[in-house]
Amino acid sequence: LQLWAFMFNMLSIIPNQQTPYHRDHLSTPELFDILTTVGNYSNACMSMPSLQLEFMYDPGAMMGFSGRIVRHGVHEVAGNCVAWVWYMRDSVHIYAVVSSCGWA
Repeated sequence: LQLWAFMFNMLSIIPNQQTPYHRDHLSTPELFDILTTVGNYSNACMSMPSLQLEFMYDPGAMMGFSGRIVRHGVHEVAGNCVAWVWYMRDSVHIYAVVSSCGWA
């Protein structure tokens, strides 16, 4: 490949799960991850304790941040929630012999 056709090279679909605080160690640190949620749920909260931030994580919410740099987690929700998480992994660029785009 000479050029990568899409900004992201990985997708995770996370249904109805609480996620403990973590960093995404396989993500590319200089790029943002994009999280999108859908469903019929309430009381969802995205926490970033190292930044002392909490966000309401309502259906249709989108967030962008470096999941490798910022520790984050989602509390348990009441209802059905699906999150799409788009992100980049250097290993895919290396395999496809495509350079990364650098800092966002």
